[in-house]
Amino acid sequence: MVKKCEGCKMRIYGYTDGLHELSICFKCGRFTGTSGGDDEFIQMINGDPMILLEMIETKMLTPTYDK
Repeated sequence: MVKKCEGCKMRIYGYTDGLHELSICFKCGRFTGTSGGDDEFIQMINGDPMILLEMIETKMLTPTYDK
């Protein structure tokens, strides 16, 4: 099942690096996720959300697929 953004109702895309799991809406920029207890990661992403795009571009975060 395709997940929808709570804000704009468009599709959200999932990414992971094995520890962190994130869902990102590329239309409105909303993101949610779990950090696996990594508080430093949460602070880093909340301080500069563009880091998420860099992590996707460099393949540090890889897509998760709906089954």
